[in-house]
Amino acid sequence: MNDFLQEVLDMHDFLESWLKGTVSRGDGQPWRLAHGLSNDFVVIHPSGLRGGKTDVLRAFATSYGEKPASFGLMVGGIETRLIADGLCCATYEECHRGEPGRARVSTALIRRRNPQPAFEWLFLQETPAPHVEPADQKSTAMRQTV
Repeated sequence: MNDFLQEVLDMHDFLESWLKGTVSRGDGQPWRLAHGLSNDFVVIHPSGLRGGKTDVLRAFATSYGEKPASFGLMVGGIETRLIADGLCCATYEECHRGEPGRARVSTALIRRRNPQPAFEWLFLQETPAPHVEPADQKSTAMRQTV
């Protein structure tokens, strides 16, 4: 697995921990996102609405500890579409354990920052994917398929 794909898994591990309240809240901001999203980051949500870094940080800051211990962000089907000049375009599937029907296929554009191994997320497109179904232990199984 290349380090860009590991970044996708690491970011989702942090987000899951943040939502369950099992990672330090620090100054109240989701620190991993604050450092990992570029200042001009753009996300297109499954609804088609666009957002930026400030919007994402605000949404996650207010959702700290909202999810139960049984919640999981399961990521799989991770594929590199392009790696060039310190940029990676990757696609992956994500589903939310405990929230039936909450699944998506995402495309992310990630840049390697210097000094390495820091990364910066530039763009994220999330597309609804009702066909992606979580299983009880799919989080581990999905991660092993990378």
